[in-house]
Amino acid sequence: MLSKRSAIVLIFLLSGVLGFAMSWYFHSDTRTDVQTIETFHYPALFVNQLRGDSRAGEKIFKEFCGACHAKQPTIDVRAPRIGDKQAWQVRQQVGMASLLKITVDGVRAMPARGGCFECNDQQLRETIKYILKKSQ
Repeated sequence: MLSKRSAIVLIFLLSGVLGFAMSWYFHSDTRTDVQTIETFHYPALFVNQLRGDSRAGEKIFKEFCGACHAKQPTIDVRAPRIGDKQAWQVRQQVGMASLLKITVDGVRAMPARGGCFECNDQQLRETIKYILKKSQ
């Protein structure tokens, strides 16, 4: 017959094994109802892939600028929205050099380089041209 001490140790041991088995079962990767979503953000790789791409301005806008400048922005900081002819007509009058300087330096809630720190000046120019074209 087991001593009281041995019985307690055996109960704790069985409890631990049972707990481990249940944990393994409920967290097993082989279950079909578990979905894993992997997300990665590699801005330098993204921007490097755009070299020579005729749609670079559009893609940069969607990746970096659209959060605040889209027709339905996810971050509403009262930034001029793409397609707002009046808002962008006023900005277009200051000229590309001034618009690029504003983009590079940032203004109010907009960070320097529009948040695309990996973008070169030409890529930023293409993005500005895209916005102006879509806002005529």
